[in-house]
Amino acid sequence: MSLLAFAGHAQAVGTPAGTSIVNTASVTYTNEFGAVLSVNSNPATVQVDEVLNVTVANLDAGNVAVSSPDADKPLTFRITNTGNGSETFRLTANLALAGDQFDPVFDRIVVDSNGNGVFDPALDTVYVSGTNDPVLNPDQSVVVFLVSDIPGGFSNGEVGLASLTASAATGTGAPGATFPGAGTGGGAAVVGATGGADTDQNGYVAPSATTNFVKTQSVSDPFGGSNPIVGATVTYTLTFTVGGTGSVDNGLISDPIPANTSYVAGSLTLNGAPLTDGADADAGRFTGSAIEVSLGTLAAPTTQTVTLQVRIN
Repeated sequence: MSLLAFAGHAQAVGTPAGTSIVNTASVTYTNEFGAVLSVNSNPATVQVDEVLNVTVANLDAGNVAVSSPDADKPLTFRITNTGNGSETFRLTANLALAGDQFDPVFDRIVVDSNGNGVFDPALDTVYVSGTNDPVLNPDQSVVVFLVSDIPGGFSNGEVGLASLTASAATGTGAPGATFPGAGTGGGAAVVGATGGADTDQNGYVAPSATTNFVKTQSVSDPFGGSNPIVGATVTYTLTFTVGGTGSVDNGLISDPIPANTSYVAGSLTLNGAPLTDGADADAGRFTGSAIEVSLGTLAAPTTQTVTLQVRIN
């Protein structure tokens, strides 16, 4: 059973394996009677052998952010057959690499069955070595997810590395090694420049902090009710929460004053303490069209609450 494969952008090695290259020569001459004659040689035929080459490329934009602990977190790789024959590839993972702070826990390898490049646990195919190894034609590729669980106790940007290897099922070895009769079309299979296998890696990074930002509102009208009528005051509450561990830097809350309202001067607060509207020593200011509150560096866990008021015109 082969897994669904998709066209890639790598360049396979030249003429397809199994292609017969036939060459027949001819000679012309004039015999003793003045006749011009032509004779063909026997055809010389050589069949192109298969070259075993593959590339593995990580597709993630940098380390994948995770929590600690966490579960079912994929790293994304593309496997491309850069040989010249149809080849089956065996997939293996290594999660005990040097140079990191923790080892992810292997869960499974999953093939992107629908080709959308997105990890869909309910749709994609779990890889089982020897059962559904990817079969790729030259220049075909398939996206594969290396799925891991993340142990607890790691934070502050600590990284856990993992790698994925694809190996030609026909064989691997030093470039030039030959497997007689094992290639596409019945010829030999010859190990190419990649050794018939390739590996790439990426990492999981435990974020130093998690964040959440929520805005709520309440209305107070001139008659003691809560109807949003002309002259009513709207109080906005902006709540920024930093969880986990570590810190975030250069925090800045900005909120534009909505159309058809006017900012209520002196209504700006941070964590219940009033802020002045001018650009001065405290953390807040009114720019004329928005409020801004500088939070600076915030160590987790913390919650910062900003309030302001506008009046409906």
